[in-house]
Amino acid sequence: MKPVQIGALVVSILGLGVVLVAFLFNASPYVSVAEAKANERPGVHLVGDIVKGTMKVRPNQGYVRFTVKDAECDPLDVVYRGAPPGNMGNATRVVAVGGVKEGVFQADRIILKCPSKYEEEGGSASDPMAKTLEQRCGPQPTLASTLP
Repeated sequence: MKPVQIGALVVSILGLGVVLVAFLFNASPYVSVAEAKANERPGVHLVGDIVKGTMKVRPNQGYVRFTVKDAECDPLDVVYRGAPPGNMGNATRVVAVGGVKEGVFQADRIILKCPSKYEEEGGSASDPMAKTLEQRCGPQPTLASTLP
C-alpha cells in the first residue's frame, strides 16, 4: 500500500472511533417511572402520558410542572425549567430527558408527542404506549395535581 492510502485508512478508522465513542457517551436509556425513581441518575429518557389537569405553566418563574404516567400506569411529577414549547397544551405524550431528584423528575429537555389523526385508533397490541392513557390505566381523575 502507498503511504497516502495508509494515511487515509488511519484517518478513516480514527474518525469512525470518534463517532462510536460520541454515540456511546450520548446514548441514554428509556426508563419506566419505577426505574427512574430507583436509579436517580441523570440523562435518562422518561416516556409517559401527561395526566389531564396536572399541567401548571409558570412563565414568570420559568418552569412547567405536570404529572406523567408510564406504560405501567405509574405516576411521576415532572418539572421542566425553561420556556414551554408552543404546542404544550395540545400534547398528550411526552419524553422528558433528565433525572429524579427528591422524588420529582427534573427535565433538562422535553420532547412532545402530539396526537395524530393518522395514528391507528386503539393503538398497537405490541406497543403498550400506543394506547391512550385511559385505555391503559382506566378513567383518570380531572382534579388538579398536588403540584404547586
